[in-house]
Amino acid sequence: MQQDGNGVQLGEQERLFLSLVEQLSRPFLQVARLSELPVTDDPVAEKMRWETVQAIANSSLQLVDSYSLSLRLQGNARQLELEPVTVSSLLYDTAQALQPFARQYAVELELEPGPKIQPVLADRSVLQSAMISLGQVFVLSQSESEERVPVRLSAHRSRYGIVAGLYGQTPGLGADSLRRAQSLSGKARQPLQRLVSGPAAGVFVADSLLKALSARLHVARYRNLTGLATTLQPSQQLQLI
Repeated sequence: MQQDGNGVQLGEQERLFLSLVEQLSRPFLQVARLSELPVTDDPVAEKMRWETVQAIANSSLQLVDSYSLSLRLQGNARQLELEPVTVSSLLYDTAQALQPFARQYAVELELEPGPKIQPVLADRSVLQSAMISLGQVFVLSQSESEERVPVRLSAHRSRYGIVAGLYGQTPGLGADSLRRAQSLSGKARQPLQRLVSGPAAGVFVADSLLKALSARLHVARYRNLTGLATTLQPSQQLQLI
């Protein structure tokens, strides 16, 4: 148990929930400000405004759904549905889900599935929810960076398995900072300041979802970029066929 800023004892789930609420406060404020703008006679401007509202709302709902899924998995209200998952296809669907959100922040997404790699054994919806949650954090991070480097979704083989994750220009991100963040030390406010300012509940939600898959979130470096990834085991079932 740890304390918040008022000295109140908080458990891990309470700290995660507080971080989630703080992260959602920004999009709610954005939607409120956009809704307060006077209606104009410019159909293009009005279309852009409501596309922005829709993208913000959808990304917030995605994060809430991922958080809810992590709770259901922890409470055994939702069982894993393990199946062979094609990583390149999963990353493609993740990029498509993130595209409207990234467009609003003028952040480019790059899909690099790497060489042909065999499927992994996972629950596709859980794994994709984790990747989308991470993706939102990286989009926000790159939107605040002076050097606009695309967010890269990538997968490659390693001696430990199939590494899948998201990468960006985040030189301050290291294993120590991630470990401190995963403990949600101190206040529930953002412990990954070098990744993105403000709460990064998406990192913690992704970590929780990956733990349900018996995987872990770790700092990864690939092709001169630093990111957060998970190492998944190839589907042994398909290896035997």
